Amino acid sequence: MSRWRGVRIAVAALFLVLLALYTRIDFGRHGVNRFFRPVDEKTGDKPQQEGPMRSIQNEQSTGADAYTRKHDMTRIESRTGPLDYETPLAATTQTQWNAVPGTETTTGVATASMAAADLTKIVVMGATSIEDTSWVAAELIDWQHAIYRVDLVENATESTILHTDVNKGREAMPYLTYIIDNYDHLPDVMAFIHPHRKGYPAAWHNDAPGYDSVLMLQQLRLDTIARRGYVNLRCLWEPGCPQEVRPWREPPDIERVQEHAFPYYYSLFFNKTLDETRKLVEVVATPCCAQFAVSREQVRERSKEDYQKYQQILKVTKYDDDVSGRVMEYMWHIIFGQDAVFCPDRNQCWCDVFGRC
Repeated sequence: MSRWRGVRIAVAALFLVLLALYTRIDFGRHGVNRFFRPVDEKTGDKPQQEGPMRSIQNEQSTGADAYTRKHDMTRIESRTGPLDYETPLAATTQTQWNAVPGTETTTGVATASMAAADLTKIVVMGATSIEDTSWVAAELIDWQHAIYRVDLVENATESTILHTDVNKGREAMPYLTYIIDNYDHLPDVMAFIHPHRKGYPAAWHNDAPGYDSVLMLQQLRLDTIARRGYVNLRCLWEPGCPQEVRPWREPPDIERVQEHAFPYYYSLFFNKTLDETRKLVEVVATPCCAQFAVSREQVRERSKEDYQKYQQILKVTKYDDDVSGRVMEYMWHIIFGQDAVFCPDRNQCWCDVFGRC
């Protein structure tokens, strides 16, 4: 009897050991630890190369990005149903736009007033080979377009197609590639968006009836962009405002990996020490989701070399694609001259940016 009891104990112990090993492997490759630490080049545990977009339908991500995306969707779905664009939302705290120097008078009218119809404009996006972007040329006929394929890096037969050198940093890589390659001959206005045409949940981040990218751009007030320099194409605060990223959160939240990474990116981007960064950036907030419009003058407030530096940091970072892309999502408004907390009043934003007054 005692012999069989000993066998059972041994088998149970072996099972627990195997379970522990399996759990460790699983978390080391796919869980929080994988996103929290830099990649070890010696072990070959390298960053994912999953493509730039946060497509709800097309991704099977795990770890930090899956957590943040699930968190975002939960917050969106907590609403009482589809967004109602006819009924104004309750007023929220106003955030002041930081206009491009020299473009505004005391009356808020651009000094070099140009009719919106005369402004040159382009829509910029990144997409994988399987994503259908034919709608851009078909339905945005008055817009130029630059669509970067992010998974054609080694495909010599497709060399004439716009593509990124590497697939890292999600939408940030095609965005930066466009700015760098065209810095000396930019149009008046650039809209940087995702390739999703419309509908929920694929295009849930679009701030327009039917989550429609075409409607969003057709309603876009180009004069506002020319005057202010930068606008987020999402006015709704959820997710992103009023305090999405808190780099110095106490106690730290290990699942919010972007918060741990943000100070390091900020210090590298803007040549600050971590101590200086801590004093400058306590909270970072803006409506999600890395879709925005910016003027030529605002882009050129920074040098071409600055954008090349940002791109190079994304190329060599030891953080995974999910983390670097998420950090950039909350960095664009700062790059383009806005305060770290940039959460304009929703109703005023709808009126100023889209003419929904």
